[in-house]
Amino acid sequence: MRQRYDDFADWYDVYATRGMGQPVARAADRLLTRLLGSGQGRLCLDLGCGGGVHVPALTGLGWRVIGVDISARQIALARRRRIEAVVASADRLPIADQSVDAVATIMTTTDFDDLLPVFTEAHRALRPGGRLVVVAAHPCFGGVFVERDSQGSCVVHAGYRVHQRVEEHPLLGDGIRARVGVVNVPLPVLLNALTGAGLVLRETAEDDGDHAVPDLLALAATRAGCDRPGIR
Repeated sequence: MRQRYDDFADWYDVYATRGMGQPVARAADRLLTRLLGSGQGRLCLDLGCGGGVHVPALTGLGWRVIGVDISARQIALARRRRIEAVVASADRLPIADQSVDAVATIMTTTDFDDLLPVFTEAHRALRPGGRLVVVAAHPCFGGVFVERDSQGSCVVHAGYRVHQRVEEHPLLGDGIRARVGVVNVPLPVLLNALTGAGLVLRETAEDDGDHAVPDLLALAATRAGCDRPGIR
């Protein structure tokens, strides 16, 4: 994964901040606002932060942010924006146990071959009552096997049920998926990885776009423990 994203870090940064990917990135930020809530100066780990595209949304909510990503090139872009960020694998975080109040991971679930170790690490890093927010390509309507028409309706082709990495497919399009590949994540795989890591699912949401079906799905889950003020 490191080499794949290093090769396209600069291209993806432009794509997500000023290019065709910007509307999806902003929709993801709005979902963060809905499900994560006010930080009040507390610490949030941006897991798979890339170049820091979503950090302004997090700091705008009042969170202090540390970014983690496996791509050194993307971390260099984040640091250029004066974001505190480190190069590390999502399943081996350089974070102490129970040391962060929240974890946000945005548009990353289709990058990981196995989500359970990633969510298990998030659980380990969260303080009791801390919240994990996942914003992802919608497993039902935003996966690689989904074909959209001009009105935004979709046809789901054979392959949706299979949890697999896809490197070549006519529906990969011309965005980041065509460059680095994508993991098809059926909805049960996503949910079972979350609960299998010991997290408690609290809330779900879909994007507020005007398409006939949503592009994004967001999940909020907590580490078991007493509720903390401001963590909804």
